[in-house]
Amino acid sequence: MAPDRPSVRQLRFKGKDTTTAFALPSEAPCAHDVVYKAVVNLKRGFGVEGAVDVWTCTKCHEVWCDEKRIEHQELPPEVGLPRRDPGTEWAVLVCDAGDRVDWRLMQVRGGEGFPHSCNVFEGCFIEVGRDFSVSCRRAHPGGHSLHLVMRSLNSTVLI
Repeated sequence: MAPDRPSVRQLRFKGKDTTTAFALPSEAPCAHDVVYKAVVNLKRGFGVEGAVDVWTCTKCHEVWCDEKRIEHQELPPEVGLPRRDPGTEWAVLVCDAGDRVDWRLMQVRGGEGFPHSCNVFEGCFIEVGRDFSVSCRRAHPGGHSLHLVMRSLNSTVLI
């Protein structure tokens, strides 16, 4: 059996705290250095519906996304980059009824579901497969599709 070792927080060297010198990356928060990474354009027919700007940290490589809609340019309710939940992927959920379309930038987990309402469809439950395929318990004409942002960097997604 290995002897008990002091934790990183208990290490001291000549009276100086060495917590930051020996801290594991998961323990110390990153002082993010955020740069623009890419764009994903969203197009329907001959018109552009919007875009998703992708940002990344040069140190820890965490990714953030920000949506830009053509029809309105409102200020977001929060300032700065949105928090990303661990284990999620950035994706664009497209709701298509043929004559109307709506889309939403969101974070999704493969193998989970969520309740959803939009300008196209009222109250449905979206199930996300492990391969990020989507299905709805209601049979909507047109339906829903999910596009992962990281698979579409610097390209156009037809919605």
